[in-house]
Amino acid sequence: METQDAAEVREIEEIIRRALVEDIGSGDVTSTWTLPADLRLRGKIVAKAPGIVAGLEVARRVFAAVDERITFRCRVADGSPVSRGDVLATVHGPARSILSAERVALNFLQRMSGIATLTHRYVEAVQGTKAVILDTRKTAPGLRVLDKMAVRLGGGKNHRFGLYDMVLIKDNHIAAAGSITAAVQRVRAHNQAGLPIEVEVKNQDELREALELGVHRIMLDNMDPDQMRQAVALAGGRVELEASGGITLDNVAEIARTGVDYISVGALTHSAPALDISLEAEAEVVGTLAEYQTLSEGEVFARIREAKSELGAALVILGHHYQRDEVIQFADYRGDSLELSRIAAQARDARYIVFCGVDFMAETAAMLCAPEQIVCLPAHSAVCPMAQMADVDQAQVAWQHLTALWGDDLLPVTYQNSYATLKAFCGQKGGAVCTSANAQAILRWALGEKGHVLFFPDEHLGRNSALAIGIPAAEIAIWDPADPEASRDAARRATVVVWKGYCHVHTFFTVEHVEKVRRQYPGIQVIVHPECPAEVVARSDSNGSTSFIVRTVESAPPGSAFAIGTEIHLVARLAKENPDKVIVPLARSLCGAMYRINPYNLSYTLDHLLADDPVNVVRVSPDISRWANLALQKMLAVK
Repeated sequence: METQDAAEVREIEEIIRRALVEDIGSGDVTSTWTLPADLRLRGKIVAKAPGIVAGLEVARRVFAAVDERITFRCRVADGSPVSRGDVLATVHGPARSILSAERVALNFLQRMSGIATLTHRYVEAVQGTKAVILDTRKTAPGLRVLDKMAVRLGGGKNHRFGLYDMVLIKDNHIAAAGSITAAVQRVRAHNQAGLPIEVEVKNQDELREALELGVHRIMLDNMDPDQMRQAVALAGGRVELEASGGITLDNVAEIARTGVDYISVGALTHSAPALDISLEAEAEVVGTLAEYQTLSEGEVFARIREAKSELGAALVILGHHYQRDEVIQFADYRGDSLELSRIAAQARDARYIVFCGVDFMAETAAMLCAPEQIVCLPAHSAVCPMAQMADVDQAQVAWQHLTALWGDDLLPVTYQNSYATLKAFCGQKGGAVCTSANAQAILRWALGEKGHVLFFPDEHLGRNSALAIGIPAAEIAIWDPADPEASRDAARRATVVVWKGYCHVHTFFTVEHVEKVRRQYPGIQVIVHPECPAEVVARSDSNGSTSFIVRTVESAPPGSAFAIGTEIHLVARLAKENPDKVIVPLARSLCGAMYRINPYNLSYTLDHLLADDPVNVVRVSPDISRWANLALQKMLAVK
């Protein structure tokens, strides 16, 4: 909707209030007596004829005034051209309320769209000239603010709004005052506010008189094109000229070519036919997940596309690189956990964020988002096994043992693949969260702050990152939560203590896999994820986060060959998207947790969002979020 000031908004809301009182009165007896109170509808507002749509924001306000539980989503913007059959907006909510608001909303929408459509036709007709199409005060009583808004949305401009914001001296004023000069002199004696003055003239003699008075604009009333051309020549650019009276679509182009500055057309608001627009509604029923799973692939894909289209900017879908292709195709953004965390933190305009990843990723998104935003994980069973390998109680035990050795010369760092409670633990202790993309940088930061680091929950990422920044292997110890005493003794001479946890996807890869692929593809480059065991990383050509792997492959010259040690869906996608390169998996290793998200539970989740009944919502308590966000902010800040 175009920008409006507060006074205009209040006036529109008052117009809506009066219209609803007029139509609904003491209540919609038909809807109340025929429809169950809990019945919900989903509907589409559809254009039945081509035109320019105007009044969608007004319609939205009508539905909201009747029932705030109604969700109204625009599919096009006010002022947009539409074709027959185009969906202009969708509505979801209580059936009684939607049907009670329907007529008033459509009345405004049809009238305003009709005005905008007719205005657009006039504007198109004068293209290539300097003429500007203006409206008049010939509007429906009580609806002027809406009629004039519709003219603007159709591409026209507004003439004076009322009798108070511009002086327009017409024939009756002139007759009563005695002459044009007398009328103008009397106006100037009172015009303390300096309102613009326009004078209506019927012939060249009156035009000459008006030109001597220095008014702002002169209206050429009911002149033919030849007379207008003479008037333009006589005025010589000294004053704005406005053509008025007898303007039609048949003659407006000829009038514009006379050289006048403005053409005012009363028909824009008093004779515009309403644009045919209707509401098509049906009972809103979201089936069970089991029912969704009976749909064909084509049917579920179509439902997802429709839901995405209806939700529009209110929805952002994030897809991790390891997600299956059937799901990733619907992602608005895809990336690794660091990239998607940053996107989640920046997606302030979206009401809903659907995270197609695993549980800890959705938790992070929920903590980084605004409180009013809703984060959903299509499958609550998408649980990361590694995140479950370290809980906050075990971390507290380890902390007590290690601070007994080193006092406060210790900082905790947790991999992003951990739960919010462990992130909050790190935040409380002044530590940080890291991802595989910035684990080395975070370790450098932490060791710049303190002498020792406790790294959760991935032994291999912790070890590989420590080795990469120059920590000797002898100064890296393993913390086994099942044996705290032995772990404490082993850590006495350590600089970095790594938690005994692992990713089953990446620990699947072995040195034998590396040797085998080198025999099969001589000269191939081996890239692995740093969650792989240290001996596999040592035998590879390079290692890095999923984003690092993607960038390396995409930037390589044609003909390059890579064996990639990470989740199979990413490897297969890279091979598909880079056909000019040889890309093979080091071995086939699948993330079962990621695989639990599929098109069926994604569609089920999106349809519930359409019904304003979110499911699979991920929430983190404010206290946990507060501390975890301290650690997360370090993750986002450190490159």
